Amino acid sequence: MIRAVTFDVWDTLLNLKVAREAMIGAVSRATGRPVDDVRKAVSEADRHVRRLRQLRGLSGAESVRASVSYLASSLGYGGDLLQVINDAVASLDVSAVAFQDSLEAVRDVRGLGLRVGVLGNTLFWSSSATRRLLSRAFGDAFDFMGFADEIGHSKPSPEAFLAAAKGLGVDVSELVHVGDRASEDLGGALAAGLRAVLVARGRVSEAIVLPELGFAVVPDLRGLRQVILELSTR
Repeated sequence: MIRAVTFDVWDTLLNLKVAREAMIGAVSRATGRPVDDVRKAVSEADRHVRRLRQLRGLSGAESVRASVSYLASSLGYGGDLLQVINDAVASLDVSAVAFQDSLEAVRDVRGLGLRVGVLGNTLFWSSSATRRLLSRAFGDAFDFMGFADEIGHSKPSPEAFLAAAKGLGVDVSELVHVGDRASEDLGGALAAGLRAVLVARGRVSEAIVLPELGFAVVPDLRGLRQVILELSTR
């Protein structure tokens, strides 16, 4: 029985490229460095922190601090770069950053009578900025919001998914997680005992639903309601 669904945020509900470009522009203006220099520094910081997270198991809060610190050091900036980035992300134009199919998908899942939550990792900006943006885009649609810098665990750690299940008041076996990363979202959810939906935007052309294995791969969030119903037959 499925009683709840959690969504990853970036590149599942919201467009990460739009947010990154807004961040790069804001950092460029704050530091006085060319946009191309900032974009290169962001890419290097991203790789650096993801590597550290794999090797050392950085918490969500540590990932945010490490990514911003690396970026500030690379650009020779001594100001409050985290605040600059948080403000840029929180003030994004909702119509530009929210995938249109995400608004419908969240509404459809709630229409099934299921509890709905968000479970996201953090890098470069705090969850407070993402929370503000999600509230502007989706209103009070979520019964739970859990982010790595708050719960102390990043996906694909089983503890992250256990925290989401607890926050939604369900068992992990009653929870479906929807996200775009094969390792963090699909693999992490299945390893923790959830069912999962991998959103492979631009990577597949039609949905593949495997109820007996507890997961599905979809090209976007359109038709998610039917996918959830099919997964519930397991």
